[in-house]
Amino acid sequence: MDLLFIFEWLDTSMLADFSKSYAGLFAIVQTFHIASMVMLVGMILLGDLRMLNVLLREVPSQKVIDNTGKWIKIALVTIVLSGVYEASAIAMKLYFNTFYWAKMAGLAMGLAYMYLIRNPIYRRAELSGLEPGGAIAAEAVQPWVVKMVAVTSLVIWFTVSASGRWIGFS
Repeated sequence: MDLLFIFEWLDTSMLADFSKSYAGLFAIVQTFHIASMVMLVGMILLGDLRMLNVLLREVPSQKVIDNTGKWIKIALVTIVLSGVYEASAIAMKLYFNTFYWAKMAGLAMGLAYMYLIRNPIYRRAELSGLEPGGAIAAEAVQPWVVKMVAVTSLVIWFTVSASGRWIGFS
């Protein structure tokens, strides 16, 4: 499916006119966009490094994952809203930018990985271990699996960050 028509529409929209006309507002929105990206990466780092037993060893991992999850959602909403505003100013340039599409593909993969693999594994890892009767839970997650999930998550989000940063250089 070709998405050129969406970028053409966005480039000629009132939002694009507004974002191109008011540089001060664009800078403020860009600040929120960058701060939200930092918050997203920070929360993901915090959760993944907790699962790798690098940080917050004394805090239950489920508590860390639950608390970071709230901030991840806030960051994602802010990133999307501010990103659409920013993209409207250079919509056609972005459409033809390979790094933009790499970032979007990485973002989609990162979100799918986080919600379909990472978070369920982390939840099961917290519940793993001994059952009340002393038997090991049948669905126990091996520690090496949790660590591989954490490392994979970090690699995916590093790729998204690097691709996003490279948009500015191209």
